[in-house]
Amino acid sequence: MSIGFDIISDLNLSPEDSFNWEGKATSLYCIIAGNISSDLRTIRQTLLHLSKHYQGIFYALGSLEYKNAISIDKRTEEIYKVCRSVRNIAILHQHVVIIDGIAIAGANGWFGDLVIPDLITGMEVEQHRNSDLLYLRNTVERLQKHLDVKKIILVSNSVPSPDLYFGEEPDDIMTQLSLGIVLVSDTESKVSHWAYGTYDKIVDTSVRGINYVNNGYFNRKPYWAKRIEVNI
Repeated sequence: MSIGFDIISDLNLSPEDSFNWEGKATSLYCIIAGNISSDLRTIRQTLLHLSKHYQGIFYALGSLEYKNAISIDKRTEEIYKVCRSVRNIAILHQHVVIIDGIAIAGANGWFGDLVIPDLITGMEVEQHRNSDLLYLRNTVERLQKHLDVKKIILVSNSVPSPDLYFGEEPDDIMTQLSLGIVLVSDTESKVSHWAYGTYDKIVDTSVRGINYVNNGYFNRKPYWAKRIEVNI
């Protein structure tokens, strides 16, 4: 059995922007690897529009969503409240979704070339980076023993490792622990795909048996979803 997912990210919408996904869905499910907007109303309107085209949407929050926030935790709560008013939305924050043997887990990651929130300190970002790393590592480890889970899709707004910048990585990330370290917990090789955002190039590459996919909008026209298929 094969299940398809549409990958999108980095819409980077302002309240004045228009966004139309009519006729562009190629799968029942959509994965959003963050950076919809810094405006809560725009996030809601975009998710409401996308929910008309997908049976399920799995959304990892991006750093852009926090740009005007006074704290990461408070803004996360606000986005949860927004998403509860829209059907078919699952936020991939401390939450795993399992569909027909496929587990979808995600986090922001707070790694690499981020939209730096104006009012949030570097210490708070570092705390959440470490928290996301711990969550993803523990989640991957726990899912190894889950009998109903055959494959795992990881989703992050952040680029999983410096190598996936293909020589364009920011200088300051060399002091940060990359998200890819969580794969040491993938002892049963269940992680098949990693969808990510932030990077402004289209990526579809396989490294050590894992398909890494980036499909950021960045005002690219025309813009289409990148479809991945997971075989069970």
